[in-house]
Amino acid sequence: MKITGGKPPEGQEVYLRAQKTQGKDAVGEGQSGDGVRKADQVELSGKAREVENLRAEIGALPEVRQERVEAIRKAIESGNYRIDPGKIAEKIIDEL
Repeated sequence: MKITGGKPPEGQEVYLRAQKTQGKDAVGEGQSGDGVRKADQVELSGKAREVENLRAEIGALPEVRQERVEAIRKAIESGNYRIDPGKIAEKIIDEL
């Protein structure tokens, strides 16, 4: 197999060729006539804002509820912590 020809075009040449084949000149969609890029804008829906606010609230919560951990630790140490195998089995089955 023999390949002949010059080296492949550089990045700028490829970009300009692509712009011309798409019916565009040197000015792209995101640029004004003087070559300055326009700023992108994003508008969030009400639901998206609500989700973002909820994420922020969740992020502010501690990962471990320390008071709950301490209560269980004390119950275990005092011998008052009881495990209900039936409840555990139900929860496992519910997850399946």
